[in-house]
Amino acid sequence: MCGIFAVSGEKNGKAGEAVLKGLKKLEYRGYDSWGIATQEAEKIVVIKEVGKISKATPNFSSSECAIGHSRWATHGKVTSENSHPHFYKTVTLVHNGIFENYEKEKQRLIKKGHIFTSETDTEVIAHLIYEELQKNNTPKDAVRNVANIITGRFALLVLIDGNSQIIAIRRGSPLIIGRTQNTSYIASDIPAFLEYTNIVNYIDDDEMAIVEKGEVEYFDVVSGKSILKRDIEVSWKDEVLDKGDYDHFMIKEIFDQKSSLASAINHSDEEINNFIEKLQKGNGVYMVSCGTAHKASMSAEYYFSQIAKRKINVVPASEMPAFEHFINEKTVLFAVSQSGETADILEVLEQGKKKGATIISITNVESSAIAKISDNHLPLRAGKEKAVASTKATTSQMALLLLLAYADSKRLNEGRQILQNLAANVNEMINPRYEDHIKEVAKKLSDIKNIFIIGRNSLYPMALESAIKIMEVSYIHAQGFAAGEMKHGPIALIEEGTVCIVLGGDMETISNATELKSRGARIIGVAPERDKIFDDWLKVPESSCAQSIVSILPVQILAYYLAIERGLDPDMPRNLAKSVTVK
Repeated sequence: MCGIFAVSGEKNGKAGEAVLKGLKKLEYRGYDSWGIATQEAEKIVVIKEVGKISKATPNFSSSECAIGHSRWATHGKVTSENSHPHFYKTVTLVHNGIFENYEKEKQRLIKKGHIFTSETDTEVIAHLIYEELQKNNTPKDAVRNVANIITGRFALLVLIDGNSQIIAIRRGSPLIIGRTQNTSYIASDIPAFLEYTNIVNYIDDDEMAIVEKGEVEYFDVVSGKSILKRDIEVSWKDEVLDKGDYDHFMIKEIFDQKSSLASAINHSDEEINNFIEKLQKGNGVYMVSCGTAHKASMSAEYYFSQIAKRKINVVPASEMPAFEHFINEKTVLFAVSQSGETADILEVLEQGKKKGATIISITNVESSAIAKISDNHLPLRAGKEKAVASTKATTSQMALLLLLAYADSKRLNEGRQILQNLAANVNEMINPRYEDHIKEVAKKLSDIKNIFIIGRNSLYPMALESAIKIMEVSYIHAQGFAAGEMKHGPIALIEEGTVCIVLGGDMETISNATELKSRGARIIGVAPERDKIFDDWLKVPESSCAQSIVSILPVQILAYYLAIERGLDPDMPRNLAKSVTVK
């Protein structure tokens, strides 16, 4: 949510161009508006605009230092005034996160005569830093002091007139430094600088970095004392993040599932069993997640119940505060996240940690905040996901969760075999001919207003996920239901031509689908065998307990082509961001 990128020590004077290029690689994190500040001689020059940065072609003067930001609006409408960087007199900054207590500080400053030009919480931070500088604090101490005023999660980059430093500071929102011999890059995500270097330093919570002419010093925010950081070599390759021959990242990542499922389960027996040992430690397990990862978690609730005979409490992280009184030192909190930076989940884990709960997690980013706070963590190894709508990370989550359910029941090898067979079936299923068939189905549906999806057992969460995927990228209203629940109210919405996607071909689900068909519904079946009531059939292989994993794949492709038919960009749907780092 929002992208940050900065360069220090660009000897060719093209820091502005480098930041623009980096922000374009981070556009999936925020794209309502964007801005860049370059440090030119003794002044700071700010350029900012509303709209997608991918279409921007600004001109920059020579500069060795620049900071930039692509915005996903939280406080204030999408306007140039609300775009970052924000500045006040000598202070210019960019900010990810939310300054929760900003209104109190803003009102205090207004009473002192400060005038604000935006609706944002971020601008208040610039005023506060300027106020600290007027007390003869050093830039380092001014930023430190303000950081200790802020309640909430944030990442900040600060420039000060007449000072060649970039001051970077974070708490709960990601910030990483990539380093070469003469240049340093600061970003909210590694892909922004991966073409330049794969040597990184991670800034941890309540740490700050002062970057000057490419050189970096690290400090503890509370004490102000210097700290050392070790260089870490990341294994990602820049070319992996390109679309290749695909038109969009979303369809590329859907096809990546030909290999990502196998990668997700490619953990040693020791790694899996150590994770399960932590899971079995508690007398109560809460699985916390958000959005699409929550639907994967709901499927896991069925896996653990039916395979391991274990009750897992699955709760959206944002709703977990209602259950916090159950958390104690005997509780296991199990986090599921693609980014590993989701603010709602992190808050639950931090509260749980204080109460002595055991924290375990699966994420797609091994260096993420969720991974770091966990007592045991398993990476998805799905590869970087750039499309906002999650596809390959979702099925990787489900595959790993299914494997863990088998491990919990002491049948790890059986689970591996089932998932290896599934990966082979998916590799065979996803092909251009299959894609073309679904594309033709999408053409028939592109002008409809509503879609209903039903599923039973672990396919019920996939009905919910199917609805999310369709709504996210095509903007068609969609709702998912447990197959047996349609007749308890929602069937009143069925009329001639209403589109219903039916996940599964078991007798009970077909009976529920027949009830819809008899009221005029158009049935799209996702099943191993074609039933006579299907108007269109999206074939999937028979996959027993893994049926939920394979059944979401054709719906992902359908959602993609619905977006294409409607002239939309499936990679960056409106109002959404890839990593939700604010509450």
